[in-house]
Amino acid sequence: MLTPPSLYPGARLALVAPASAVPEERLQPAIDAVKALGLEPVVFPSCYYVNRHGYFAADDAQRAKDIQDAFSDSDIQGVMCIRGGYGAGRLLPLLNFRDIARHPKFFAGYSDVTALHIALNQSCRLVTYHTPMPSTEWYKGLDEF
Repeated sequence: MLTPPSLYPGARLALVAPASAVPEERLQPAIDAVKALGLEPVVFPSCYYVNRHGYFAADDAQRAKDIQDAFSDSDIQGVMCIRGGYGAGRLLPLLNFRDIARHPKFFAGYSDVTALHIALNQSCRLVTYHTPMPSTEWYKGLDEF
């Protein structure tokens, strides 16, 4: 397994929504919470409620493109799923795991995102992290710990 480089103060963290739509009122607090950790959020189109596609954050193609683009962008050090929900498993056939494996990065999230964790572990041999997510828990504010 390949452990990606750690994040550091000032690291650019891609925020992607591979599953359910982010409630509009949670986006800015989620972004602020990422900034409070000393990271620079890079918000991808799937995070914006206006791009929702029914229950999903965006259509399957856009959600997969966001993940692919986040891994391919050399100016981004990590990829964080802004929320879970339902729909991440639908993206697996749309992702180019060979390309993702060439750009190993910190990847985090939980819940429905588990489908992506398994695929990244098995197809890319990438260590990933089950963590709370910005629009699910972090938006409420972070404690000192």
